[in-house]
Amino acid sequence: MKSDGFTIIEALMGVIVVCLIVAIALPLYAIRVKRSEQTSVKTQLLCIGEAEKAHMASYGTYTTDATRLADWKQRTKKYHFRIRQASSTRFVAEANGDLNNDGILDDTWTIDENGVLKNVK
Repeated sequence: MKSDGFTIIEALMGVIVVCLIVAIALPLYAIRVKRSEQTSVKTQLLCIGEAEKAHMASYGTYTTDATRLADWKQRTKKYHFRIRQASSTRFVAEANGDLNNDGILDDTWTIDENGVLKNVK
């Protein structure tokens, strides 16, 4: 007797192979997306640092009001930016990110007046 189809075992093995490929590829994709978001955040924090330096040169003090910073607009949706501290001698800007949309902050970056970027969470 001649059979032209797949057996149930062959079909099940095909499904298992596809599931294994997805199980391996999905976490790797998530890691790449996170790295991409972090690169964007670092670039934006560096822009905030430059804008703060320009504000300092013009007004003699750093600002906590991000709307007063020239040449900076938030360009990522997964992170929230704020200037945590500002005075006449120093500032600290912070970016908090919820990378997997679960309501919990997954990633926090800061930059200070010296241009030092830190991943604090």
